[in-house]
Amino acid sequence: MYDVELWKYYSVTAFRKFRAAYNKCIKKLFGYARCDSMPGILIELGLPTADTIVHNSHVLFASHCLLSCSEIVEWLANIAVW
Repeated sequence: MYDVELWKYYSVTAFRKFRAAYNKCIKKLFGYARCDSMPGILIELGLPTADTIVHNSHVLFASHCLLSCSEIVEWLANIAVW
């Protein structure tokens, strides 16, 4: 999950693999069967989906950059890198 906010340039295949790994880890960690419904599991556990995690990380990263007092970050924001 480290630096997930910088995953802007990853392919759809990479995101699908991430989502599959996230779902598999949750099922293994919490002892669910392979055939159990992922939406049901996430609702029961109160956990976000992989897509929600990536989206929220993008939003948080952008807001932290906009609130930054660093001249380098402000310069990067002005040239619209992200």
